[in-house]
This record gives sequence, structure tokens and C-alpha cells, in this order.
Amino acid sequence: MALAAGVAAVLGSLLPWAKISAPILGTISVSGNDGADGWITLVLGVVLAASAGLRIRGPQLPGLASIVTNVVAIGSALALLIIGAWKIVDLRSTENELRDTLSAGPDDPFGIGSAFSSAVQVHLGAGLTLITAAGLVGTIAMVLMVLRRKAA
Repeated sequence: MALAAGVAAVLGSLLPWAKISAPILGTISVSGNDGADGWITLVLGVVLAASAGLRIRGPQLPGLASIVTNVVAIGSALALLIIGAWKIVDLRSTENELRDTLSAGPDDPFGIGSAFSSAVQVHLGAGLTLITAAGLVGTIAMVLMVLRRKAA
């Protein structure tokens, strides 16, 4: 599961993270690789997949290497989860700020800004959803793997 989560995070880094539709502006699609965050999640996904692959492949790793691999994998998965959740909250916050900026005020007696505000649509992209889910699944899978190995 952790290996699949790493691969999913890599894919999610390349897929669209958000789609914003607004009057006059049209529709804008933003992918993870449009900014630094997408490249960070891509690297974290590769690290998670590689760490999980080392944990499930072949003979047991030596003690210190096993600990380092576990820490790196869990840290990568947690970082993916945190970045995904943070970007979702940030996206919703940006949507609200955009709506507030466009909404009617004393300088908008005809309600044009209010009409634009209600027409703004922000949709969460598949990539950001995939990254967040990958972080959650990867964290749970690695923690369970560590607990199972300690019990054995």
C-alpha cells in the first residue's frame, strides 16, 4: 500500500490540482508542476515509493538502515498529507478571498461585483485529492508495517 501511495503521489503531482472559472477570466487549470509545491510532492512520492520498496523487497535490512528507511518513508507520507491538506485549505481560502473581493460593496451600486462573485467557481483537482489520499494511505501503511515488524 505504501508503494502504491508513493506512485499515486507522483501521478498526483503531475495532474491538475485546481480549476478556477470566473467571468471575463475564463477557466484556468493549475497543475502541481506549475509551482514548487508540485515538484516537492513529486520528490516526496518518489522517496516514499523507494523507501516502501526497500522495506518490502528482499532480505531484511540491517538495524540502522531499517530505522532510517522507516523514518524516511513515514516522514515523506506525512509531508504529503500535510502539503495536500494545506493546499486544499489554501484553495478554499483563496476562493473565499476572491469572492469577498468581487462581492458588492459601497462602490458597486449596480451589483455587478456580486454577480461576478456568485459566478466564480473553484474546483478541487484530481491531483491534489490524490496527493492527500496518498499521504494518508502511505502514513497508515508504513505505521502498520513498522508495528507488524516489531510484533514479529
